[in-house]
Amino acid sequence: MNTRTKFIIPVFFVFVIVSPFVFPAQAVTYTSGVTVGQYVKYGNFIGSGQGFEALNDYKYLELQVTSVSGNDVTLLSTGEFENGTALPGNGTTTLWNVETGTQDGIPATQGPIISANLNQGDAIPPANTYTINSTESRTYLGINRVVNVLSVYVSTPDYNTSLSYAYDKATGMLLEASTQTITQSEPTPITSSYSYSVIETNIFGQTPNPDNSQLVQYIIIGIIAVVVIIVALLILVFRSRK
Repeated sequence: MNTRTKFIIPVFFVFVIVSPFVFPAQAVTYTSGVTVGQYVKYGNFIGSGQGFEALNDYKYLELQVTSVSGNDVTLLSTGEFENGTALPGNGTTTLWNVETGTQDGIPATQGPIISANLNQGDAIPPANTYTINSTESRTYLGINRVVNVLSVYVSTPDYNTSLSYAYDKATGMLLEASTQTITQSEPTPITSSYSYSVIETNIFGQTPNPDNSQLVQYIIIGIIAVVVIIVALLILVFRSRK
């Protein structure tokens, strides 16, 4: 075996050993990111157009995590109108599975919770529906959070709809939502829209924002890999000169 071959083989094995750590698999893992007792309270409700005017009378809507079992998350819904009466569905619970994208066992899109720690380009269950359009930093309640943004535009001969949802990356909980629909009716198009956002929550204090820690981890692993390769090369160079 010549010197060059001796030189290449150990380096190849070093690369094979460290590469899974430096270049981790890109398969998406869907997991719940919330714990029992966490909640998000929504306010700032604005609605216009047919079917959405009632939202202007909403005081708040709160979703609280009452149970977590694997990727099943049970959310309790409570809320009030501005006049103090309960919202429709007040006190009801809904079971969401963040891996299958189901609500009470039925496939559902644009829900109030998705998998934690998704990234731009990752699919949102159920399969073959939506993907994360962007992962970015936004400020909520004075706190900077990394969010996964879902932006969708649907155009048909009858209507055009656009929507934007922002989910907290660390927990998967919805933080704000807005949508607009323009119906192609005669004699003039009809526009309907709504929006709302978080006004109170405890998810920011109980869950770390994962992006920086993950980046630091990759950097450390990369540095270790480089050092290992350099040391291996130096050893091979030293031995080849003997």
